[in-house]
Amino acid sequence: MKQQYNLNFLKPFILFPKFVIRLNIVIVAAIALLFSGCDDDDEAPVIPLEATEVKDLDATNTKNFTLFSFKNNAVVASADSATSNWDIGFLGTTIILNGGTSGPGQTSGQITTGIFDELTEAPESGYVFDSETEKAIKGSNGWYTYTGTTSVPNHAILPIAGKILVFKTSEGNYVKAEIISYYQGNPDTSTPAFADLAARPASRYYTFRFLYQPDGSRNF
Repeated sequence: MKQQYNLNFLKPFILFPKFVIRLNIVIVAAIALLFSGCDDDDEAPVIPLEATEVKDLDATNTKNFTLFSFKNNAVVASADSATSNWDIGFLGTTIILNGGTSGPGQTSGQITTGIFDELTEAPESGYVFDSETEKAIKGSNGWYTYTGTTSVPNHAILPIAGKILVFKTSEGNYVKAEIISYYQGNPDTSTPAFADLAARPASRYYTFRFLYQPDGSRNF
C-alpha cells in the first residue's frame, strides 16, 4: 500500500504564483532593511568639539616668550623656539605667532569681532603673518585696551569684549581663541580692590580659552 502525502500546503504557490513573487520581494526588502540598520549602528557618533580654558599662563619673563602649542594644550620649552612645535608666544602684552618674522613655522592669524560660541566656522581668508613692522595679533586696541589715567581702573590692561583670535597653524589646522584676563587669578576688574594699584593682582598672567579643530576643516 502506497503512502500518501498531504500536499495541500503547495496549493497557494501553484494557484497563486504572484503571491510567491510578492513574498520574495518582502523577504528581500526586510533583509536589506536589516543590513541598512546595521550599517547605521556601525557609524561612529559625531563628538562635538569643546573649548579648553588655560588659566594663569605665565608671561612674566622679560626676555623669552612663553611658547604654547594648541594641539598639545601645553607650554613648549624655549629651547624649541626654532621648531614648529609651538603656535603662539606671550611676553607681556606682546603676542607672536610661529611664522613670518617670529618663527620658522607657518602659523598665521587675525582678530575678528563676534561671540566666541557663535563662531562656528573659521574665516576662509584674512590671515596674516608676523612682520618686522606689525604682529598678526595687534596688542593695544587690537586684543586689549589700556586705560591709562583717564579711566577707572587706572593703568589696566583689559581684553576687549567680542574680540576673537583665529589662527591657521603650521599643520593647516584652525583655532579660535578668546583672551579672558591678563591678571593672575582672573580678578573682577570692576571692583575697588582691582582699582587699587597696591592691591591689584600681578599682571602678565593670561587666562584664555581656545577651540582646536584637528581635522583641517574650518568647522568649529
